Amino acid sequence: MIRYKWEPFVKYGHKRLRCKGDTIYSQGEKGEGFYYLSEGVICIRLFSEGGKERIIDYMLEGSIFGEQGVSNEPYTVTAIADTDVVIYYFPTESLKEICSRHPEAKEIFISSQISKLRMLTETYAILNKPFEQQMAHFLIQLCKKHNSQSLPISQIALAQYIGTTRITVYKIIQKWTKKNLVLQSKQKIEVIDIPGMKALLDQ
Repeated sequence: MIRYKWEPFVKYGHKRLRCKGDTIYSQGEKGEGFYYLSEGVICIRLFSEGGKERIIDYMLEGSIFGEQGVSNEPYTVTAIADTDVVIYYFPTESLKEICSRHPEAKEIFISSQISKLRMLTETYAILNKPFEQQMAHFLIQLCKKHNSQSLPISQIALAQYIGTTRITVYKIIQKWTKKNLVLQSKQKIEVIDIPGMKALLDQ
């Protein structure tokens, strides 16, 4: 688990409070540092060449994000506050200072980068799959991130995840409910059969 391992180093960062809906950084914007999410949830969105927007990840508190910024490269995604958030900004020079004083910080930062690259690779690989398989993939990933099978996500957010309509998501959820794969309540989906969801990915 990488979450919270960066917490000891927040004293080197610049504390920032952002409101729900605020953009932390935008796709294509050149970065000059990275962020640590202390409180709240960050939504990561991707805009395709055709201008279509989709959610590809949620960052939970205790997570590093925006690592591309330390290389002064343009961000490949957009980060938006999904709730009111408390974040810490670390300019590139701060990372160098932290790693100099705390050698273990370098491994934590690199591990976070690797996990993001792996997630993006898996996401791009699933983009052309049927919507049902895309939904199964993203719900499984969210279960891992939250360490819970009860997920605070709406059908509208799921539709943005896979780039389809809420009606398509509704039909898939109804199908899964009949198969006892999930239970749904308002603004929440509970995955009750993880092996069954994984089996959908092999179809």
